[in-house]
Amino acid sequence: MKQVITTILSMLSLTLSFSAHSIESLGYAVLANEGDIEIRKYEPHLLASVRVAGDFEDAGSKAFRPLFKFITGENTSDSKIAMTAPVIQTSDDSEWLISFVMPKEYDLESLPVPASAVVEVSSEPEMVMAAMQYSGGWSKSRYQKHEDLMMQALANSNYKPCGEPKWARHNAPFTPWFMRKNEILVPLCSEQAPLL
Repeated sequence: MKQVITTILSMLSLTLSFSAHSIESLGYAVLANEGDIEIRKYEPHLLASVRVAGDFEDAGSKAFRPLFKFITGENTSDSKIAMTAPVIQTSDDSEWLISFVMPKEYDLESLPVPASAVVEVSSEPEMVMAAMQYSGGWSKSRYQKHEDLMMQALANSNYKPCGEPKWARHNAPFTPWFMRKNEILVPLCSEQAPLL
């Protein structure tokens, strides 16, 4: 029992020290609240992404290594790129697209070019998305439960989805499950977005 408590306290300590070095998050403004969902306008941003096959729960692990190598120097400039949040996972036909958000200091010209051909960089425009936050583990069943809640909430609102749902994970893998921040993000049709 003492060993279990020590392990839990160690994990908590690591998590708090990780959180203390706060990392940059994808910027947005809240436009409206609709029950459990927020309507957000996200800033233009760059994504570094990797496509992988496999099941929902393994996709992030498969894509993590090439993305992590890219931001830790496996690029044409041998430059380190700061880690940001969230890590985004989206279904793309029979594959998964796993993306790291790039720091806002970069544009397409200044971002180092990936050395690996499996890492793709894309520029995302300003976009309006519905967001539903939840905590807990990274299982497919937990994700699906919250995606279903999000889609039901949107069906009962004046907003229409215009794109695939995205799964946004904000914490490091070693963060205890009960401290993890997760979100379902759903792009909305721009003509329905409230004005700032």
